Amino acid sequence: MERFFPYDEFRPFQRELATAILDGFRSGRIVLANAPTGLGKTAAALAAALAYAQEVEAKVLYLVRTKNEMLQPLKELARIKAKGVDLRYAFLRNKQDMCCYKELRGLPYAEFLAECRYLRGLGKCKYFPPRPFEPTGHLAPRAFIKAACEAESCAYEAAKALALFADVVVATYFYAFSPRADRWIDLKKAVLIIDEAHSLPDAVTSINSVSITEGEVRRARADAERYGQKETAALLYKAQRGLKDMRPGPVSVGDVLALFEEPSQIERAAVEVVRGKADEGTTPYSPLVAIAEFLRTLKEGGRYLVLVEESEDGLRLRAIPYDVSRLIANVLASAKAAALISGSMPVDLFAKAVPLPKPPRVFDVPFDEYVRPGNFIAVVDRSVTSKFSSRTEEMYRAMARRIAAAVAASPKGVLAVFPSYDVLKAVRKYLSFNIPLYVEAKDTDLEEIELGSKFAVFAVAGGKLAEGVEYVRNGVNMLSAVVVVGVPYPERDVYLDKRVEELSAGLGADLAWNAVYLYNAVVKVRQAVGRLFRSPDDRGALVFLDYRFLEPDVYVQLKDLLKGARIVDDESSLRQALEEFFTPS
Repeated sequence: MERFFPYDEFRPFQRELATAILDGFRSGRIVLANAPTGLGKTAAALAAALAYAQEVEAKVLYLVRTKNEMLQPLKELARIKAKGVDLRYAFLRNKQDMCCYKELRGLPYAEFLAECRYLRGLGKCKYFPPRPFEPTGHLAPRAFIKAACEAESCAYEAAKALALFADVVVATYFYAFSPRADRWIDLKKAVLIIDEAHSLPDAVTSINSVSITEGEVRRARADAERYGQKETAALLYKAQRGLKDMRPGPVSVGDVLALFEEPSQIERAAVEVVRGKADEGTTPYSPLVAIAEFLRTLKEGGRYLVLVEESEDGLRLRAIPYDVSRLIANVLASAKAAALISGSMPVDLFAKAVPLPKPPRVFDVPFDEYVRPGNFIAVVDRSVTSKFSSRTEEMYRAMARRIAAAVAASPKGVLAVFPSYDVLKAVRKYLSFNIPLYVEAKDTDLEEIELGSKFAVFAVAGGKLAEGVEYVRNGVNMLSAVVVVGVPYPERDVYLDKRVEELSAGLGADLAWNAVYLYNAVVKVRQAVGRLFRSPDDRGALVFLDYRFLEPDVYVQLKDLLKGARIVDDESSLRQALEEFFTPS
């Protein structure tokens, strides 16, 4: 295993993590590994996976949630190769991201796929069939795509060709968890490493969801009429009228299929319309394709909840799989071996929610054992709460006073994380600072801002400022405190309740609720804490504004953060606790 480790020395807990993963693989068990940010999970997981893959003659498939998350495993693979290890590796991103025609990258994805098929099918794509192309140096995605396009070779096809013969492939979740992905790898011969695995339920749900809008039905009907599909146009007219009469909320799969009456006829019409558009030399995409795919997904018999929702394009039908645990379990069970790694996964809740073939091998590094002793203080204010029934103006004012106390006592930046944007706005109106304040918004990009020595950030739990931003400049963490305002349970909705119902048969109602709602809240809290503690040497304060953090179910899931916490009942006690922590002894 050490042969595949990219560094000269292991960090604390890093060798133990790699050993646990390798032992789990050898014993035929799924590995659930949770360890704080900065431990070096990627390098440890790759070393274990490569050692095991060599033993069983398998390929390593390293899966990430987003294309940006590919960069770290690719860097570690380059380091392993630089040590003299004979290692072939490749990556696969979204086909549209890799297209050499820059003008096609801005199309909606379905339209891009139709245009791609059209250009290739008629021999009009100058990059396909791909010319022989040998990448040189470190396999950085942007540089690879640029070099492939300059060689007039389809970057996606070139990357896929490398992936077929690679020892390690770094790819997005889509390539393992979507039924629409190219099946270029046999999972039975693959060792899976799934990074950021805490996000897997939401990501797999999104990957497998499909939708159509009232506007798409209207435009599909126009296409059907224009290209001589009169019967289909009549079907779509009736469907359009029926959809217009629906009210927002859940609707049965049977009612949706009945709305379109003849799904197979719509599929046949879609083929004819696309062919007609291609013959004319226009963009071959038609909304008929989206409608056909939507109906085909529902006909295939998965467990889907269909919601009628408002959208800018009229009413939208959105089909969401509520048996996401089964979808995840099927992929994990089909792989040669699998390890799920994360810095914020509630491993026991995940293990309860996903039906694994046998008990998993669990490796979990507690936060309070990883961070240096004395480097953090936790404070819980039990006099406030974001519980819906307690949301009053007086409660918002009380929360504002406590945030102000935390900001006043903290020497550097403070990240305040709220359960929703509504609570953020309600508390913010009672606050004013004489330091810069940055608030979560659609276009907020703190990576482009020169953060000063002291500032405040108001973020929504699960949003980009609470999870996707690095508050580090020149290697120095700019934060000194994280304030978690309330327990960030997701708001109750039909889809999450349906997931709870699906899990209740095997877990019971209480555990099923925890596996969905509490799981989400715990992940969001740990993600927020991870903005401050990026290494065991970081130092700072964690402030929890809600009495529910002391309730048994929540406390058990966060006990490594909360054990030994100072319990306070007002803003002056909170400020005093933080000032004592930050004042040099």
